[in-house]
Amino acid sequence: MKKNQLRVLCSCVTIVLAIAIVLSLVLLPQVQASGYQASYISRLDTDLKVDLDKYLDNSVMFALPDHIQDDEEISVIITVDVVNLMDAYNGTDKAMSFSEYVLTEEAAAIRTQIQQEKIRILSVLKEKGIAFTTGDDYDTVISGFEILLKAGDFDVTCQSLGDGEGIIVSEVYNVAETKLVENTVNVYETGIFKSGDSGYDGSGMVVAVLDTGLDSNHSAFSVSNFTSNKLGLTYADVAAVIANTTANKMAGGLSADDVYINEKVPYGYDYADNDPDVYSTHNNHGTHVSGVIVGKDDTITGVAPNAQLVSMKVFSDVMDTARSSWILSALEDCVVLGVDVINMSLGTACGFSRESDEEILNGVYDKIRAAGISMVVAASNSYSSAYGSEAN
Repeated sequence: MKKNQLRVLCSCVTIVLAIAIVLSLVLLPQVQASGYQASYISRLDTDLKVDLDKYLDNSVMFALPDHIQDDEEISVIITVDVVNLMDAYNGTDKAMSFSEYVLTEEAAAIRTQIQQEKIRILSVLKEKGIAFTTGDDYDTVISGFEILLKAGDFDVTCQSLGDGEGIIVSEVYNVAETKLVENTVNVYETGIFKSGDSGYDGSGMVVAVLDTGLDSNHSAFSVSNFTSNKLGLTYADVAAVIANTTANKMAGGLSADDVYINEKVPYGYDYADNDPDVYSTHNNHGTHVSGVIVGKDDTITGVAPNAQLVSMKVFSDVMDTARSSWILSALEDCVVLGVDVINMSLGTACGFSRESDEEILNGVYDKIRAAGISMVVAASNSYSSAYGSEAN
């Protein structure tokens, strides 16, 4: 086709399109005025309800349960995009222990990065007019920090976070009850399992009990009844790492003398009320559990009487509850101290955490297990998971 013919054809097409546009502008108002409505269009006279759950991506959207009132104070943990110490350690050749790694310059640099991110995020929240108080700091199994704020400010707080940053709603737990039960297995009169024939008495092992605290003056935890000649955690070990514990960050300036009770109980701290006094003013559950595990006197013989005890009080004397944030602080220090076993006989959850929060905390538990620490967690004494099921 010649160029002149092509130009003529293009001009004709342009004229036809222009006429079509003009006619549509002239005729459309007449069609609308005539009351014409397409058969496939219908009017909605009721409110449109959309189930948003299937559109909610918990990785980018954060929703609190509907029953939470705006004026309720909640504890949240904000995670930052900085590698935590355990992940950083796992990336090394592991020529040193983790307790040694936390004392290195590399570990100190990571802590500094986390603090810098904390300062930046808190500055953003202040600019948004969000009122909050700061809580615990975390760098061992996660990187982040705790703040307490009104539930009504939760959405704005979430929207203020950037890429790689997240938020965990801290769960709240009731205190577990101490109850004696009858057992038909091989037990002492106290109900504690007789482990003497097992050939194992806990020597050289360190068990951390996260509970309501401890009566360290009880004869079951006296050094006079502690016959182990092998210590898993010494005063020198505690003194070496105390500056890098979450407890020290909370209290500011802790020494080994503050937390060291004796060879049997080489470490004790109250993560709920933020002091080195682990004695509970009104609940003996932690003492009861600790006695079952490591106690030894004329009446009590625990299942591992020559194991050492690390007492981590995570239930408050003031609130009579425990928060996930306090438990997480204690778990971080379990890793720093290098305990062998963690026992958490917690009561029923009574807060308002979300499924996404539990997924993150389960990831923390997985890291602790990967570090070689055994975690023993009660499924609660109230009922089994089959309670109420006709099939079970």
